[in-house]
Amino acid sequence: MNNKILSQDTKAMNTKLFSAALLAALTLSACGGGAPAQPKGPISEDRTTAFKAMMPEFSGMGKMVKGEEPYDVEKFKQAAATFAESSKKPFTFFQSDDKGNGRALPAVWSDAAKFKAEEDKFAAAVEKLNAAAQTGKLEEIKAAYSETGASCKSCHDTFRAPEE
Repeated sequence: MNNKILSQDTKAMNTKLFSAALLAALTLSACGGGAPAQPKGPISEDRTTAFKAMMPEFSGMGKMVKGEEPYDVEKFKQAAATFAESSKKPFTFFQSDDKGNGRALPAVWSDAAKFKAEEDKFAAAVEKLNAAAQTGKLEEIKAAYSETGASCKSCHDTFRAPEE
């Protein structure tokens, strides 16, 4: 009888080991396989870091706007003010980087006037969002948040390569 229990324990352990190995293999295979990412130089890295730094506020506001989190007037006001300030920084890093521009398309520099117009449209939308947030009126905030998101998308669609 002890051999039967030992055999069942061995089978269970082998099943667990096989499952763990399979999961590890699938996880590792998901990490690679695509085309290599576009190279990034230090300017591009700084730009990416600055964009990522402003996203927690935008995401947090989005959760309140969508009703995923309770609307907190003071928290939203603070997030909008912080976002308005941090949203300026990425645009200080749009010099072409000879070591690689990441996902920024050449049109950023070849069509600088159009890119500047997108930047200005985004800045105006962010200021409108911040102003709406300071009123505390959720319907105004929702419209301004949507406009800001649309501005982001418009620029990304024109001036940023899709993820690989």
